[in-house]
Amino acid sequence: MIEEAATVKSIHEKSVKVLTTKSSACNHCNEADSCSTSILAKFFGNKEIELQLFSDISLKTGDKVLLGIEENVFIRLTFLIYFSPLCGLFIFAVLGQFFVDQWGVNNELPVIACAITGFLSCYFAIKFYIKHYFSPEKINPVILKKL
Repeated sequence: MIEEAATVKSIHEKSVKVLTTKSSACNHCNEADSCSTSILAKFFGNKEIELQLFSDISLKTGDKVLLGIEENVFIRLTFLIYFSPLCGLFIFAVLGQFFVDQWGVNNELPVIACAITGFLSCYFAIKFYIKHYFSPEKINPVILKKL
């Protein structure tokens, strides 16, 4: 289980609003001062995320809690969000190269256009799938314990 700390913002019967900060994994190595990824992480800063969860634990506003999400859900979402668009990019690039070879074109522009089309169509398909067919109950974190 992947765990993250959060703060209770408000309570309504068994419903609890918690606030957690999305932070970068950067700034933890010896090269953080000269790394471009670390510099970008500082530029964009940490973002607060508010979640509505259900809990049987007795909590009050301001309590620190430990949230958890199953690893397999996290891995599947990561695969869906990151790997699928790359597959679309490569498959459409190969398809574009096939058409370029068939038509005898001496230009890489159709291959690049097909690759971008594949990437963007996978991106929008994933966005549509998550919005319409992916139930939030499958990915919602749970409150594991009060800290």
